[in-house]
Amino acid sequence: MKKKYSFRNFINDLHLWLGIPSALVLVVMCISGTLYAFQREITQWIDHDRFYVKVSEDKNPLPADSLKRIVEREMKGQVTTIQIPQQPDQAWTFTLIPKNNKPSEAKEKEEHKTKLSKGPKKGEGEKEKVKSYLVNPYSGIIQGDAKTPSVQFFAKVLQLHRWLLIENKDIGGAITGTACILMLFLQITGFILWLPAKVSSWKKWHAWEIGFKIKMDASWKRINFDLHKTLGFYAFLFVTIMATTGPYFAFKWYKEGAQALLHAKPFSKENTFLSEIQYKEPLSLERIISQTSTLYSYAGNMRIMLPKDAEGSYAVQKYQDGFFTCSGIDRVVLDQYSGAVLDLKPYSDLSFSQKLLSSVKAIHTGEIFGTFTKCLYFLACLIATSLPVTGVLIWLGKGKKEKRKNTNTSKKRPVLAEVMKSA
Repeated sequence: MKKKYSFRNFINDLHLWLGIPSALVLVVMCISGTLYAFQREITQWIDHDRFYVKVSEDKNPLPADSLKRIVEREMKGQVTTIQIPQQPDQAWTFTLIPKNNKPSEAKEKEEHKTKLSKGPKKGEGEKEKVKSYLVNPYSGIIQGDAKTPSVQFFAKVLQLHRWLLIENKDIGGAITGTACILMLFLQITGFILWLPAKVSSWKKWHAWEIGFKIKMDASWKRINFDLHKTLGFYAFLFVTIMATTGPYFAFKWYKEGAQALLHAKPFSKENTFLSEIQYKEPLSLERIISQTSTLYSYAGNMRIMLPKDAEGSYAVQKYQDGFFTCSGIDRVVLDQYSGAVLDLKPYSDLSFSQKLLSSVKAIHTGEIFGTFTKCLYFLACLIATSLPVTGVLIWLGKGKKEKRKNTNTSKKRPVLAEVMKSA
């Protein structure tokens, strides 16, 4: 008698037919994601001599303005951003636009007006090539280009993760974004299949027990099945978070939908706050650093985006590193002449929706609560890499079983026919 096609059969088929076409892409994405998890720590270890410095005896770095002048003079450009690390034994990063790439003041003003009236153009951020250099804050020595060979390697890993190294990023992003959505459905269907088949047995522990352990003394097929089922459950939460946030970086409609759902907007990358021009010199960088440290008194990383012109303002971000530390970013915009606070956005004052939206990248990468969550994400991503492999092996095993079953049935039929004929 033919078995009834149940809801569980439907979920099983859905899980199978969503998994097969996305398996290869998901393996590539998960491997690259696992590699990229600790990219900063690995690059700083490999290129230790560039990223780390010997702290001076008085432990006081040179004035930031002096360091800025040294970089601009030696590298022949205009500094746009300064990154000051939390640890005193790490080099500062200066980002600048080389002189030959710097637009004229008239052209800059015209572009600024166009931007305000029409909004930023697609790919505008890539128009001006910038350079970043690692600088010893105690001696002023430029230790080299921040784009070290290891940094370039991980940049390729990121391109593989986000666009599969496809030159057309729209196509590459569409493939990886779709794979993330399929992974989300695989997570949901997989969890349903992980649950005990009969609701009536949910009260019995032995019905749940098999979902938490791997039977190592069984056949390789059973071990493979347990690896897929059990490890998939342990990584379920983190892989689901990664799959949910992944399409945010791939699809405009997904990003806008998330913003509408959360009733929040992301922070603009463009600093539109203008300083009140006064007939005196702008404040020193030391004053800007000091004022930011007064507003946000904890020890942390600081990123200073310098004014683009005489009307611009300082946009400063501050955040912490640590084993179990929230990576939420505190923001402040300061008038470059008076130091007046033009905009202040402490992370702690944001609504839950704004926190989610402003931290979507950190939530996706696992940096949201420091090294602790990065370790958890690393393990989860490693497990996620194995799931398509073990899943395909389960499918291949079932295919062989069905073929063997059909062969055995066909062999029995002639015998049955002979019996019926003789009768």
